Amino acid sequence: MAEKAGKQQTYSKQAFVDAAKNSKERLILQVVLNDKKKYTQIDVKNLVNEWKKKEVK
Repeated sequence: MAEKAGKQQTYSKQAFVDAAKNSKERLILQVVLNDKKKYTQIDVKNLVNEWKKKEVK
């Protein structure tokens, strides 16, 4: 099914966690995403990339 241009489908945190390919990816999603928000795939990709770039304290 084709999506409308400019309109991205949003998903819950649990949907992304369930779709994760491995435990490392699941763990990162658990840390980065909020339970009460919905995200597009682009949002999640950007959040994960930002998280990975953070300096370790």
